[in-house]
Amino acid sequence: MDPFMSPSLRRLLLLVLLGGTAAAQMPTEVVEAERAKLLEGVQTLPKSGAPGPLAVWGRLAFPLLAAADRNGTEAAVAAVAGLGKGRILLFGHNAYVEGDASGDHARLLANAVRWVSKKDKPRIGLHGIKAPDVYRPQASRVESLQGPLATGKLSGLDVLVLNAQGITSAEEAAVIRRWIENGGGLIAGMTGWAFAQTSRGGDLAVDHGLNQALASAGLAFTDQSAFNGVNSFQARRQLPEMMHAGAAVAALEGKTTALPAGAASQAAASIQLALAAQPPGNDAFQAVVLKALGGSGGKSAIPTAERPLTEAGESAERIRLGVEMRVLRLSAPEATAAHPAHEVFPGKAPAAAPRVERTVTVDATVPGWTSTGLYAAAGEVIRVTMPADRAGRGFAVRIGCHSDTLYHLDRWQRAPEICKSAPVRGTETRLASAFGGLIYVEVPAGEKSQGTFNAVIQGGLEAPRFVLGEHSDAQWRDTLRKLPAPWAEFECDKIILSCPTEVARAVNNPTELMEFWRKVVEAQDEITNQATERRRPERIVADVQISAGYMHSGYPIMIPVSAAAEMVTFSRLKFPGWGFYHEIGHNHQRPHFTFEGTGEVTNNVIGMWCYEAVLGKDWLIGHANISAEARREHLQKIRAAGDKWAVWKSDPFLALTTYIQLVQAFGWESWRRYLHSFADPSFGPQPADDAQRRDQFLVRFSKIAGRNLGPFFDFWGIPVSSAAKQEVASLQAWMPGD
Repeated sequence: MDPFMSPSLRRLLLLVLLGGTAAAQMPTEVVEAERAKLLEGVQTLPKSGAPGPLAVWGRLAFPLLAAADRNGTEAAVAAVAGLGKGRILLFGHNAYVEGDASGDHARLLANAVRWVSKKDKPRIGLHGIKAPDVYRPQASRVESLQGPLATGKLSGLDVLVLNAQGITSAEEAAVIRRWIENGGGLIAGMTGWAFAQTSRGGDLAVDHGLNQALASAGLAFTDQSAFNGVNSFQARRQLPEMMHAGAAVAALEGKTTALPAGAASQAAASIQLALAAQPPGNDAFQAVVLKALGGSGGKSAIPTAERPLTEAGESAERIRLGVEMRVLRLSAPEATAAHPAHEVFPGKAPAAAPRVERTVTVDATVPGWTSTGLYAAAGEVIRVTMPADRAGRGFAVRIGCHSDTLYHLDRWQRAPEICKSAPVRGTETRLASAFGGLIYVEVPAGEKSQGTFNAVIQGGLEAPRFVLGEHSDAQWRDTLRKLPAPWAEFECDKIILSCPTEVARAVNNPTELMEFWRKVVEAQDEITNQATERRRPERIVADVQISAGYMHSGYPIMIPVSAAAEMVTFSRLKFPGWGFYHEIGHNHQRPHFTFEGTGEVTNNVIGMWCYEAVLGKDWLIGHANISAEARREHLQKIRAAGDKWAVWKSDPFLALTTYIQLVQAFGWESWRRYLHSFADPSFGPQPADDAQRRDQFLVRFSKIAGRNLGPFFDFWGIPVSSAAKQEVASLQAWMPGD
């Protein structure tokens, strides 16, 4: 029973729980009263780092601080729960518990210490915490704990403040849980989405002992991301009821269609977070959700581009499909059946195609996905054998290149999660995917071993794969493109392209195609002075729906399937266009030359260089918004602007005109020398903030051009310091002609 209720409220909750609602939460008055205690004197909590959302589903759990995404769906950055006689408060980033705190942040921590301990001056133990002075005013005693947390270390404490990132041992987590159940108060923070990186490929739901231990309280860290565009979290006594996944399930049970669109969206999001956090074997919550949706015999939804699943129209179908995705994510290989949605995307593998065994050479010095040229059919188990010394070091086996997840989108044109990977824990790794996909061996970043090793893969079918320098055009046309898998790849040492096989089979000149793409990446590497930084090829993957935008950068770069044919078309008359160079340019952006307002600008300058250096064409033909007419309109707009800087930094193509004028006047070599100047100590240290970035843009480019660009920066409204202007004042002033 709830450790922070009065006897009368406990009786009220008991009546609620006996009322038959399987996932009922505490009465609203209880939640709001306890939230008010924790937020007393707190107005806002500043955003720290890139926090992740917490899952909340336990009867004695509730969100504490939250913020909404662009669709209005809220997620918790802080949440609390009762467990036995004790209390828990979790933050979605470790910086909230281990960093310096002042103002409202410090007040919140002070309230938290009193609330979890139920004492004014508790005894506090710190583990992995860098700022003990924050807690000393609240405590009768503060001590730093070293090494594993054993029962003896916790027995004399009232509060444990913990950086939870590294508490992965099930034994250590069990000690912490028993201590909480006996009355201890835990305050912990963790960046859940980063766990895969900090654990060298671990799965938060599977491999983090403390997260599994706390799941019985109905509260957990998640590996999801959230809070883009959020600067702070407002202290509110009232938060949406549907943020609690248990309340969401209860509301959906038997009356999904009666929920308003906003409430249905919030309910779906909360349930998805809770499902994502469930540890292996803990299927009780999944069962409750399925029961609320009409039982386990319901028909699986199959979203398509023509009939997507929407939050407002098909909320029950979305939630059911989400439940299925979470179950499949943790299912054992032999228990994984093909999901019916796989036939729509990524496609059905031919049943009659031979399943083969292949030995693949893996270069351990190249991080990322090593392509194998094999495809796993949906629901079929593959076996990958690797040397024993690769186990437990971050290597993994992956099925599928479509790594974008779509849970956060209001429309699903495919299932929201279709890739699956498994860490290499022994010599043999068995894996199956309900959707199927190309098979990869994942090499962790920072792997210190040198050379290559062999991986033996059994059970896949052959996929069309062309490797520049290894295969000829004749081999591609005669044999390789006829291989049966539904997805294909074109590869060179600088970039790998993944597209539907039906698109790939139209390519007759793969050598010329991949030589072109190699030159694109090499051109961007060279002009940005990043050739020596390259450790792996870029990747571009076509998908029926991606997580953000028309295309987006990253590893891999994601594009729509509708652009796949353009990606693999190269001839004298046709070639890939602006968007590809734009996204590869994003991957080449660096903070020292990209300041506020130029996140969608400097990548385009890098991209335009490809028209000049690789295509040998007019570098101003790539986009309608950089035509001569468009540039004249940008000049007129900036001349008429009252606040030039506000206009400049809010209009990427207007800002791009500034860079175009510089390249037109001083040549591409000036842009190259500017980017290379950051490695030249004669230009001084690299900038530390945006003000310095703008100043150094002026000073470095002025010195390279041999002209004072101060008047030019003034014309465009780019703010720079008087000291920067003075540094180039001796040079001849310059402005472009009309």
